[in-house]
Amino acid sequence: MDNQMLKERLAGAFVALITPFTAADDVDHVALGRNAAWMLARGLDGILLLGSTGEQVHLSEFERALVLDVGRQHIAADRIMIAGTGLSGTRQTIEETKQAGRAGADVALVVTPSYYQKAMNAANLVNHYRAVADASPIPIMLYSVPPIINVTLPAEAVAALVEHPNIIGMKNSGGDPQVAGLYREAAADHDFIILGGSAHAAPGFLLTGLVDGVILAAANVLPEAAATLVQAARAGDIAAVRRAGELLRRVSETVGRHGIAGWKAGLAARGQVGGPARLPLRNLNDSERQQVATWTNELVGAL
Repeated sequence: MDNQMLKERLAGAFVALITPFTAADDVDHVALGRNAAWMLARGLDGILLLGSTGEQVHLSEFERALVLDVGRQHIAADRIMIAGTGLSGTRQTIEETKQAGRAGADVALVVTPSYYQKAMNAANLVNHYRAVADASPIPIMLYSVPPIINVTLPAEAVAALVEHPNIIGMKNSGGDPQVAGLYREAAADHDFIILGGSAHAAPGFLLTGLVDGVILAAANVLPEAAATLVQAARAGDIAAVRRAGELLRRVSETVGRHGIAGWKAGLAARGQVGGPARLPLRNLNDSERQQVATWTNELVGAL
């Protein structure tokens, strides 16, 4: 797929899919395939595997490769498979991105390195991303997720990186409209896709053109609402954007308050397999799982 076609197809709705584990704490590859197929049947344009919600940081190299291989088997060629490949170092990230290419990923999503936070200035981040993009066999997207890693990708770094032919876009999981505006301004003269990662900010960002599509954790529970949100924004249907946005906001404030364990329980309430989250994340008790199921059923009824 050429980059222009890929960019057009990236301007859509994606789920940041959880990684299901068995009771023995192994990757549940059967459930992963079923979950992926179920998501795509509900109108999503593709799937992000090994993102923050996919517990990438909790998986071994072998497990990450397994997730991508299984994912590609169940994500049809007419849908986009995005692979989270960002690791702490540039060399490791390059190798991870090459592996994603071998597994058949369409694009790599590369989170900003964060271990040495004080050193993650614009110049160092530009050097990192250029090195990864130069070596990557597939296009890459930048990924700024300050709520989790406490590093915000500077707009000046984006401005320097949009020129690279193998960097085709970014995911902005922040909710600050000023920062989102600076990203759009940095990419104003380029065909550069920006995807939103905040369910709260997504409706406004879509309607004002600050993002072109979304990759949402909330889509684990309400994939239909995520798909409708983007479709309605594209059609200029403000009322439908507001309705879908309200459902995504509500699922984020209820199910999402429990983090990854909550998303997994919400997906289980939809009849799919979530499984446990890995330590040190806390799993839900029976009462919390029942509450998540109640919230999920109420929200599904409002679709």
